[in-house]
Amino acid sequence: MQLLAYLPLALSTLGLTAASPIRRSQSPALTWHVSNFTTGCSPGGCTYNFNIFGIATANTPGFNTTCSGTDTSTELTACADSQVRSRVQPATYPQWNIRVEHAWTEPGDMEFYDFGETNVTSPTRLFTIPVTEEYGVA
Repeated sequence: MQLLAYLPLALSTLGLTAASPIRRSQSPALTWHVSNFTTGCSPGGCTYNFNIFGIATANTPGFNTTCSGTDTSTELTACADSQVRSRVQPATYPQWNIRVEHAWTEPGDMEFYDFGETNVTSPTRLFTIPVTEEYGVA
């Protein structure tokens, strides 16, 4: 009888747990490699373009794509690989703030996200972006 009294509570707790964010263990070696970073500005704003490569790890799929957009958008813009999105905004001249998101799903409808961000000085063409945030939702 007591089991039946606790069963609804246990099931509701399991439901809440399944919908909670999952923190993934962070790998200090997880960095993304950027090449051919370019910007061009006009009175209407600046455009950017770069290639980005992420090496696959045990917990993260790899990717290799090109990103482009404008600094007038505050939202992340989809790159050529739609699982990767980017945003480049001016920081203190001549620096740029680059933010990248990598999102993917795994079996069981689990969604995972990695974020990385760095500042670079123009005209730096090659640099790395460390992954600073990782999380998932089951």
